[in-house]
Amino acid sequence: MFIRTLTGDIAPEELGVCDSHEHLIRSGGEETRDPDFVMDSVEAAKKEVGYWLAAGGRAMVLMDSLGCGRNVPKILEVAEAYRGKANLILTTGFHKADFYDVPVHWMTTVREIDTCVDLLAAEVEEGLDIHSYNGPVVQRVDARAGIIKAGTSYGAIQAFEYKTLRAAALTQQRTGCPISVHTQLGTMAYETANLLREYGADLSHVMLCHVHKNPDKYYHKKIMETGVNICYDGPDRAKYFPDALYAENLKWLVDQGFQKQILLSMDAGRASYQRGYMEEKDRTVLGVSYLLERFVPLLREVGVPDDAINDMLVNNPARVLTFRQ
Repeated sequence: MFIRTLTGDIAPEELGVCDSHEHLIRSGGEETRDPDFVMDSVEAAKKEVGYWLAAGGRAMVLMDSLGCGRNVPKILEVAEAYRGKANLILTTGFHKADFYDVPVHWMTTVREIDTCVDLLAAEVEEGLDIHSYNGPVVQRVDARAGIIKAGTSYGAIQAFEYKTLRAAALTQQRTGCPISVHTQLGTMAYETANLLREYGADLSHVMLCHVHKNPDKYYHKKIMETGVNICYDGPDRAKYFPDALYAENLKWLVDQGFQKQILLSMDAGRASYQRGYMEEKDRTVLGVSYLLERFVPLLREVGVPDDAINDMLVNNPARVLTFRQ
């Protein structure tokens, strides 16, 4: 059993405290029409990893996908700077449909699903394409993807997304690689879990992200009853909901018996959310380390036991991110 990081495969027990949905480098893509989503500084990214390590973190799952600003050479530079110190896992796969020119995207025009799966599986088993399949040249490096991404829209699953979810499930069947799914504002998570199961995915190695943005704890319970895992990502976002709501929901879900299916992250996917990037502009923000420095103490304050917190940060990511046999 192993987890695949950018600097090599590791045993699950080596993963450590994990931010299970994160961003460090984003060099382009649809989101960067808003300049706050441009995250193109290797030095700023290195600083953010350093702050995470200093707070007690060890691992990050980096979720910038194909066609959404993934920059393999730059993120490899960050990973190499922390070889032996941080476990950085990078995704292959896709975001939600709205971030692509769907009618002419190769995921649409290539009709044979097995050909699409071949391309994703190659990034998992052979090596990442340094051009992120932006075409027409493919040049692989030794580093490989350790997770497959798919995405769904707000209150809908579009045709492009059905295909990317199916491709993710088939790639998992072929390679054993885990899956992470973007759910827009937490919607369609229950439907996505059932669809992935229909496609043959192993839901114990799937995480559905952003469900906290639909802060309905009964809905989260219903999702996890399928056997899938959820990721509560994005505390320190008062513009959505207070941290106390998330913490109290997590306490309730733990009390309901779901502590083995919950992961945590910051999802600090804007430059303005990260200390490293904002220090370049002489601004003070709380950064990725907020998860450990502020949110975890809040979890303890509302009564979440330490064994559950350890599951969310260490044991559950180690299990979910392990390649299935």
